[in-house]
Amino acid sequence: MVRRLLVLPLLLLAVVARADDFVESSTRGMPGSKGMELRLQHPADWKRIESEDPAALIELRGPEGDVSGILQVARGRRRLGADAQCEPDRARSMLQHMASDEADARVTDLFARSVDGRPGYALRYERANAPGYLRVRSVIVCLKDTRVLVSCGASSPKKAALREIEPVCERVLESVRISEE
Repeated sequence: MVRRLLVLPLLLLAVVARADDFVESSTRGMPGSKGMELRLQHPADWKRIESEDPAALIELRGPEGDVSGILQVARGRRRLGADAQCEPDRARSMLQHMASDEADARVTDLFARSVDGRPGYALRYERANAPGYLRVRSVIVCLKDTRVLVSCGASSPKKAALREIEPVCERVLESVRISEE
């Protein structure tokens, strides 16, 4: 009992210290972000890398316990009538395309979600051959003439370790703020 009382404050201190290890990033001034700024918080030790995805505005990676954390912000092509493309039901067709491109992808959740007062939807998926295991949580935010995708996830050789990324991704996705010109 006494050990538990001594360990609990140490665990709380570790959680509080970790909570302060987040910094804010912005897409302001980045190629592809014209007319829009997206701000979000992420772990301070995640570093920006060059993305292989041409739609990516920001890609960050870094350690998170026993997993490798991944954060990507991407913007779709501008098009008229983007609001019609932004219904949550349209996500199903996008996910079907993803499943055909990545046969090991398994969508676990898909639901409508407002982000910073804008319509959008959230999804979660997992892959078993990514290499290792991959778990991703994403929000797709509908703008005037396009969509923005914010994905937070992790990869690990051990599937059970992926639970470590859940509170981090929750905080990242809840911090998303968008402004449009």
